[in-house]
Amino acid sequence: MRKRAEPSTIETILDKCLDRALGTPGAAAIWRVWSDAVGAPIARRAEPIRLRGRTLIVAVSSAPWMQELNLLKRSIVTAVNARLPRPLIDDVFLVLTEGRIADAAPPERRPAPCPTPPGHVDLDALPVPLRASFGGVLSAWQHRARRPSV
Repeated sequence: MRKRAEPSTIETILDKCLDRALGTPGAAAIWRVWSDAVGAPIARRAEPIRLRGRTLIVAVSSAPWMQELNLLKRSIVTAVNARLPRPLIDDVFLVLTEGRIADAAPPERRPAPCPTPPGHVDLDALPVPLRASFGGVLSAWQHRARRPSV
């Protein structure tokens, strides 16, 4: 009688696929342990993007964080390796992404509120080309001020 194999979980299948894509058995675990190893503040601003040999490439959201993490490289390597079944990382290489990491993206900017345009402006004293130009600007300004703000 043949022993029936246990069904694989999605996590197991994905890990095997990622390990194969990364070329290193067990490498998929790096992404699972990253946040716990480096802590939430760093994980929000830096994320592993590739394992090249035994060097972990990490995307960092800003130059100040990149400088800070450069000083913490040895600690990061030690913390991640400690949470893996076997050490896989010898070095960390940081790349700047300038806010492309989800939680580190700068807040959405809203346009400044439109100041109230003057009610009546006498443009008759201006030369004709200048009068037409200022008239168009004033008209657009008044139109924008009447729109509801977002």
